[in-house]
Amino acid sequence: MSDARRGWGVGLLVASATAIALARIVAGAPEAELDFHAEPTTRLLVLAPHPDDETLGAAGLIQRVNAAGGSVYVVMMTSGDAFPEGVAAEAHIRRPKPRDYRNYGNLRERESTAALQSLGVDRAHQLFLGFPDGGLCLIASKYFSAKRRAFESPFTNRYEPSASERVIRGVTYRGADIRREVESVLLTYRPTVIALPTPEDDHPDHCATALFVREALEVLGLWHEEFAPRILQYIVHADEWPNLNEDLETPLQPPHVTPAAGDWRTLPLTRAETVAKRRALEDYPSQMLVIGRFLRAFGRPNELFLEGGAALQPECWCDETNVATEAPPENYRRPRGRR
Repeated sequence: MSDARRGWGVGLLVASATAIALARIVAGAPEAELDFHAEPTTRLLVLAPHPDDETLGAAGLIQRVNAAGGSVYVVMMTSGDAFPEGVAAEAHIRRPKPRDYRNYGNLRERESTAALQSLGVDRAHQLFLGFPDGGLCLIASKYFSAKRRAFESPFTNRYEPSASERVIRGVTYRGADIRREVESVLLTYRPTVIALPTPEDDHPDHCATALFVREALEVLGLWHEEFAPRILQYIVHADEWPNLNEDLETPLQPPHVTPAAGDWRTLPLTRAETVAKRRALEDYPSQMLVIGRFLRAFGRPNELFLEGGAALQPECWCDETNVATEAPPENYRRPRGRR
């Protein structure tokens, strides 16, 4: 076959696959069911960029593992403190100061603790790392090396986690330190399943979390060949998703995002799991004040997960000029969607 005919054939196959995928989205075709069977030996590690992401993305999965007698451990990368609208709504402060943001982060941690306990995860299996909300992507992009000065949060004025939240002594807001702490958690807990944000998520803290975890897994894989947990990715932020006007009894459909690899799978929840997830979401009153409709839109009878990964992660755009990526600069794309 000539190169021209071969290229035409490949193009036709790609176009056909794209047309089928678009047809499924338009028709609202149900996703294939996630092949997941929890057992007493299951050790689930959930990584969340902010308090509430673990409940939004994986509350049903958490309950499923607990019900099977497995173990669940949840790690919060940040305390979700860099949210001016949230601070203003909760504390009625028009111009928050660093201590106000810190207090807000403490509040969000307490809310997450309550929500997780309602899902069967006790406080001893919850870990708050205290890295900067709104800063993970910039750290991955500009403050990775230990030779560079640490990132300083413009909200809390912190350049390191509080002493009570450090896994490793002396860590600061540098990328190398974030990766080291994630490595320590992975090696200590030894999960068989990891749930984390997909790098396709539009929020910089979410895609940066995916980058840090992937790098930690790659490092550990070099030294511990038997360390090969199953990876399930959830999504929270995508353009015009989820549909806030849909009936909450309608299963959640995937966003209009083409994954770099793999396909979306649905985890159907029992009625009891759905009700428990909705109650856990209400344990975030500070967030309900400002984004209540958004949170409640995840209280559906299913959860979505992406399994599998690409050779290279998509670029994680922090803002209009800064990007954290595994791709060389000449291969950068323009920021996609809303960041």
